[in-house]
Amino acid sequence: MGQLPKEIELFQKTLESLKGIENVCSGIDNLEGIKGSELGSSSFSHLPIATLLRTDGGLNDEVMLQFEFTLDRSVESLISLEFLSWFIRDHSRGGGLIQLRTFALPPKAGNYSQLGETLKFHIDYFVENAPETLQPILDKISNLNTSLELFIKLYEIPLKG
Repeated sequence: MGQLPKEIELFQKTLESLKGIENVCSGIDNLEGIKGSELGSSSFSHLPIATLLRTDGGLNDEVMLQFEFTLDRSVESLISLEFLSWFIRDHSRGGGLIQLRTFALPPKAGNYSQLGETLKFHIDYFVENAPETLQPILDKISNLNTSLELFIKLYEIPLKG
């Protein structure tokens, strides 16, 4: 497995520094060429389906960075989730193409109940007119991380010890 760019690592580290936030990971998807009719396929289940259905799939030159995390089910995790929900919504209100949403698997797989075991959260960061190189995208993540760190300090959000 290759090393992540430092901007991605720093953002993941900032997310994981919040009390109750666990298992932070990320990926990037090229959304161009994905058709709305294909979104029912399980290979696209991690994508924000309703968002992509609004445009009948991905736009030309559109990519999405996705950051996934889970909660440890503590009271602190709910505080961190509420803070992140506000932070992402506020960034979106300011024009950022970003959203926070839930993700889960079906309630049952065969005879096995999955309820209470598969809940995850996705931060989807869309980049339209994606450049040829990753650096401008990484710069956006760096700016997002700087803002997140600032608001964590400003609002005294609990961090792991």
